[in-house]
Amino acid sequence: MNNIGYYDFHVHIGEQISGHTLKDDFAELKSLCERPPEQDNPPLLGLGAFVTEVAQEKLQDTYQRMKDKAERDFGKPVHWHITPTQSKCKDIYPLLQAGCDLKLYTTYRQAGLYSSYEDIEHWMMDLQDLKTRILVHCEDDLIVQGCSAQKEFRHPFDHTFRRPEIAENKAVGIVLDLAVKHKHPVHIVHVSSPTSALLIKEAKMSFPDISCETAPHYLLYNEERLREPDAHRYLCTPPYRKESSRGMLVELLQEGIFDILASDHCNFPEELKDNYKNKLDQIPQGIPGISSLYTAVYSALVKTGKISLEQLDRLLRIKPAELMHIQG
Repeated sequence: MNNIGYYDFHVHIGEQISGHTLKDDFAELKSLCERPPEQDNPPLLGLGAFVTEVAQEKLQDTYQRMKDKAERDFGKPVHWHITPTQSKCKDIYPLLQAGCDLKLYTTYRQAGLYSSYEDIEHWMMDLQDLKTRILVHCEDDLIVQGCSAQKEFRHPFDHTFRRPEIAENKAVGIVLDLAVKHKHPVHIVHVSSPTSALLIKEAKMSFPDISCETAPHYLLYNEERLREPDAHRYLCTPPYRKESSRGMLVELLQEGIFDILASDHCNFPEELKDNYKNKLDQIPQGIPGISSLYTAVYSALVKTGKISLEQLDRLLRIKPAELMHIQG
């Protein structure tokens, strides 16, 4: 196979999230690009990184600072997804015009990241001339708030009740309806629910410029991981799902419903997570994954014959390169 390697379209790196500094910066990922081109553990070819607006700095300045750092310390292609928390369309129009994606969240109200469905529709209308692709983290905030109020966060497994699949399904359905209505490109990130995946499949029949991803941890693990020792270190959002959902996601992957695989790499120091072991509602959400993105799926799904090597190459190299506008 020519051009052996992989791209990770969904990487949180070099930022602060919920007031906590992520463990990795661009320099830490450089070694992944220097792997020999082996079939079971190839090099990283590039990534999609996020830039989130913070109160003390203009989004354009944050973007330029991170872009300069990536060029200096990483040296491989980086495609940028930007999240405005205060800026309006006119403020960041040059970044979107230059090819950045927009990344919005239908949850995380307390973190200042929340966008209502009305907000998302306004972005679509404001960007009718550019048709900027909008990445959306889909969990209905009202459902999450209601379920969280009913289930106190005493054990890592409680996370599965506090952020159920139905919250993802509802948000995905509404965002897809908006995409079809306005003929606006959207990309649904880290799909963890089979119902959501089927909604995406149906919406693509009406409007093909819809794409989606799932992550290895939703394909290879189930919610029982949140009963293991040190399960607080595995807390991420959406949470791991039940075994029947995991199995169905693999079947849907085999059917070709997912455009790409991406890690949703969001690596906090273990000692930081340990500090909040007894305050789970304050624990930073996210797990590492970029270094094992290819190898884990190759071992679990290619070597066992569930998907072909050609399918994996399309999911991790060919299609991500298309989404990132990388030639060759």
